[in-house]
Amino acid sequence: MRGSTLLEGMRVLGLDLETTGFMPRSDRIVEFAIVGSDIDGSRVYLQSVVNPGVKIPPESSRVHGIYDSDVMEKSDIGRYFDEILDLIDGAVLVGHNIIDFDWRFIEIEFARFGREAPRPLAILDTMLIARKLKIPRPHKLGSLCGRFGIGLERAHSADADAGATLLLLWKIMGSFPEEFQGPSEKILELFGYRP
Repeated sequence: MRGSTLLEGMRVLGLDLETTGFMPRSDRIVEFAIVGSDIDGSRVYLQSVVNPGVKIPPESSRVHGIYDSDVMEKSDIGRYFDEILDLIDGAVLVGHNIIDFDWRFIEIEFARFGREAPRPLAILDTMLIARKLKIPRPHKLGSLCGRFGIGLERAHSADADAGATLLLLWKIMGSFPEEFQGPSEKILELFGYRP
């Protein structure tokens, strides 16, 4: 299958965040996960709950299960910037609603700390891909995972969602092989976003 070899030889990483809310300029990250495979195929896994430096609203805690007491003794996300940069620079990032949500949070958090954001090769957003391919709605991660037979027992845990998004991309590529034919650069241009 062409889709399975399309990203071969690239670092391909699922990224997911849990946050205090939906507004990247005013809300903060409380958990991040970067999972996937490196250029040589070796496993990549970086995950942590972090101290957002602000109170976590109860409605957000009810979604992701992370409370103020869970982050009190944790470091802020700045502690992980060097590792995040090393992983994301030059990688293909995959996420669900990543362009409008997760990536904006990453850019703003780096700016808040006076650092330049990482530079991925491309960002593939499975929500936008599902829309482009006219996969029937709903396009929420859980709904699409269900449609493609992917278990998501720990939804709204950053590592579970990041891993599920990678699986979702592979399943979509396998279900629509004709859409993912041609040079990698062309496919990344067609379905990806380059920051």
